[in-house]
Amino acid sequence: MRPGARLGGCTVEALLFDYGLTLVSFTRPSEALLRAHEEVIRRLRASGVGPLPSAATLLAEVHDRVEARVARHEATGALKEIDAVVEERHAYAALGIRLSDEQSDVVAALVQQAWWEGVAVSPATVSTLEELRRRGLRLGICSNAPYRAVNLRLQLAHLGLAGLFDSETFSSEIGWRKPAPQIFAAALDGLGVEASLCAMVGDRRREDIAGARAAGMAGIRTREHRDDPGPGDADAVIDRLSDLVKLLFPPQGRGNRGSVVGEDTSR
Repeated sequence: MRPGARLGGCTVEALLFDYGLTLVSFTRPSEALLRAHEEVIRRLRASGVGPLPSAATLLAEVHDRVEARVARHEATGALKEIDAVVEERHAYAALGIRLSDEQSDVVAALVQQAWWEGVAVSPATVSTLEELRRRGLRLGICSNAPYRAVNLRLQLAHLGLAGLFDSETFSSEIGWRKPAPQIFAAALDGLGVEASLCAMVGDRRREDIAGARAAGMAGIRTREHRDDPGPGDADAVIDRLSDLVKLLFPPQGRGNRGSVVGEDTSR
């Protein structure tokens, strides 16, 4: 049976979600990152790699350098995704450290696990996703994330989110960033749904909303963690992710409008 979700008079059978600043928020876990790099040094030294710098140097010259490179790439608006794995290998090589593929995977996993201490998901978000699934919607993630997908999925599992999604699509696997049509096509294929029956939920107007609409989907912009400036083009705007249920399943006799949710009027 098809779900009874409606948006602007159209049937919605599935939702795609952005990840960062839509489903979760981040703060830099500085102490955890330093501890992770201390463990990286211990692991590398045990495997015969050396000489090695201090953990603070490794944090600054590898992790932070890669993060800055990723941020600069994002700021250009480029659609082709940067390869963070390659950037990490280059940063280590610049310090005279040559890593095998296995060593590279191990140290990356240690650092990404440190970020678990900096990521937060609200209980209301979890209960909302559970309710949307209970009502029959298919749910997927479509995220600009240039890091190893295996570590991203481990983060989802750590947060208790993994079992709530029918598919996860990351730009690191596809090679394209939102709003490129290729990543939306891959996400829709992963969900097994037509674009006309799917809505994208995200915080960014260009990447999430304009990209989704160009791909034939509706767009729902959330302001919970960020109110992205600029012209709007969303079919609806919500203040919190928990508003999705009443947006898509309004009480009988009421449409998808209200003081908390409604059309994007900032065009």
